[in-house]
Amino acid sequence: MERKENNDIFSIVAHTIINWYEQTHTTMTVARKPPSPLNSEFMGILLAAKKQTEGALTTLANKNILSTHALLRILVETFIVLKWALNAPVNDEETKSDEVYKRFRRWDYTRLIKDKELLEGLPQTPEIESAIGKVNSEKEKLRKEGIKELPNVKQLYNDVLGDESAEMYAKSYRTYSRAVHLNRNVTRKLACENEEQEVVVYKDDIDPDDDELLIVASISCDTNKAIRGFYDWHSDAMQNEYDKLKSMLVKK
Repeated sequence: MERKENNDIFSIVAHTIINWYEQTHTTMTVARKPPSPLNSEFMGILLAAKKQTEGALTTLANKNILSTHALLRILVETFIVLKWALNAPVNDEETKSDEVYKRFRRWDYTRLIKDKELLEGLPQTPEIESAIGKVNSEKEKLRKEGIKELPNVKQLYNDVLGDESAEMYAKSYRTYSRAVHLNRNVTRKLACENEEQEVVVYKDDIDPDDDELLIVASISCDTNKAIRGFYDWHSDAMQNEYDKLKSMLVKK
């Protein structure tokens, strides 16, 4: 009976979460915002977050915890950058879109820096050297426009403090990073020696922290609210639904 109840709760939560993304997508489509780089940016982030969320829900439902944690780490980073971009200081509403878009372009510049580091660490072939040249060219264009690298993680978090869930995001970022940047803290949990019995103990997966579903709901709600808030669309119903989901999950 308890297992069926847990499955029912999971289905309700998962359905509600995906519905938030679909509602925001529909609203953006119906609103017919004029084509612009920023509007496309928001739609791309929304659709990417939705796909990663669907993946996290699928792996979690199948009890693939390591994979779930990797997807959650990506979702945390996506939301933090989104929130930071929306916090761009503006003197008036007319410049808001431009300043937010500039912050997203800093995400581009940071990606190019990481791409260059990756390429330079590979065996140098004519193809790799050509790719480095293209990266340098794109970087130089952005640099000439005054676009810089993203702030470090600490600065990003400092800029979004005031959000009551900031502590949750910081903890999740740290905890789930190990699933993306695999290290021995993870691999030793899956295969470790039992010195007393002189055998190797194998595990199918890492242990869940039992907060995964709540964190998926939190990130999804916050991501949708952030995008909707930029356009001054209401999110009260979404927040009420999240509060109910949280109540269900915390009781559980």
